[in-house]
Amino acid sequence: MDIAVKALSLVAVIVIGNLIKRLGWVSTQDFGAFAKIVLRITLPCALITSFNDYDMPVSLLGLALAGILVNLVLQVAGFLLEARHGRRSQAFAVLNLPSFNMGAFATPYLAGFMGPATVVHASLFDAGNAIAAAGYGYAWGTGRADESRRTTTSFLRTISSSVIFDVYLVLIGMQLMDLRFPAAVITFTSTVGAAITFLAMLMIGIGLEIRLERSQYRQAARYLAVRYLLCAAMATVVWQLPIPDEHRLLLVIVLFAPITAMSPGFTAEIGSDVQLSTLMTSISILVGIVAMPLLVLLLG
Repeated sequence: MDIAVKALSLVAVIVIGNLIKRLGWVSTQDFGAFAKIVLRITLPCALITSFNDYDMPVSLLGLALAGILVNLVLQVAGFLLEARHGRRSQAFAVLNLPSFNMGAFATPYLAGFMGPATVVHASLFDAGNAIAAAGYGYAWGTGRADESRRTTTSFLRTISSSVIFDVYLVLIGMQLMDLRFPAAVITFTSTVGAAITFLAMLMIGIGLEIRLERSQYRQAARYLAVRYLLCAAMATVVWQLPIPDEHRLLLVIVLFAPITAMSPGFTAEIGSDVQLSTLMTSISILVGIVAMPLLVLLLG
């Protein structure tokens, strides 16, 4: 029950964001400002705080590799799906078809159902997930949207300009060298990072528009159908792998986690369809609320 309440509270914050937009307190144009705050300040602080609190077992880095691979499958699928519709459509699909909301959604779910040790495993998957979504996926998507970013140099420059990607690389390096931030730094990052869930969901609510063109609803249905068909196929493969049961169950469950709140932010950066992106993210949250606990009950 506690997990269901937490999940529904995320939906409630999205509703609040949409409501304050309709009341005129904020506008859709403010979405970009919220996205910059979330992607460049709040989320990096949350990552620093969470990584500082646990030791990363090198033997479990396969979970990070899994996070990279499943995102790559979805990114390639999005790229191919929109091959006939031009570079900007491909950019949108590369940025919005993959990625998994771990910190604000999946990890609390998994900890509630599978115990606190699962948080470390989920965080390792999320490291690969972030490298894929905020690293090469971000560079790939922005490169398709902007012709000037299609060279190798521009690709590498775009990756290195992703704050989230850079933070993850530093944190993983510090973990491998057994380094930690001083307590004063963590006091600051924990204060700022504590706002990540609220701000990310509020941002989605501000960008969400219910009254869309019929073609946008069709596009959302098309993208989400491809995402969940591929995730179901990958979950079937994962369930057959000779890996520990808890890792197998974790990977199957996270494949049905919502799309990360980073995706609408990245979509705003390339000047693409933020309303469609936030609609997809919101629907994926509702799917996750139902699918993830159901999978735990069926497979756990």
